[in-house]
Amino acid sequence: MRKENSTNSLNEKILEEYCNAHKILSQISGRWKISLIFILKNEHVKYSEFKLTLPNVTDRILTKQLKELEANEIVINSKDKIQPTYSLTIKGKKILDYLDKLNEIDFENQSKETDSKNSITSPFGL
Repeated sequence: MRKENSTNSLNEKILEEYCNAHKILSQISGRWKISLIFILKNEHVKYSEFKLTLPNVTDRILTKQLKELEANEIVINSKDKIQPTYSLTIKGKKILDYLDKLNEIDFENQSKETDSKNSITSPFGL
């Protein structure tokens, strides 16, 4: 945890106020959140199905990250008689669209194309 009045904490608050991209990225940051969003891409998913797809995630972390996604209105929990079922909200679907676009970028081929077009290459291999 950061101190509330630390420079990092104050800078983060400023960024969240003025930069919507930073705000959204902070809402989906976390080891499993993006994977959870992708799992919800085409269907409603029961809690137990997350565990089958991501067997290495602990119950505590899975529950915590799903609750955080719910609190940020990215995921909705529709409780049925037996087990909770999760799905993406409209906001979650918009975020997924952008994540899909990011997923389409082929960084390895793009860097080769850029290096071959430029006469100057980075000494660091970037």
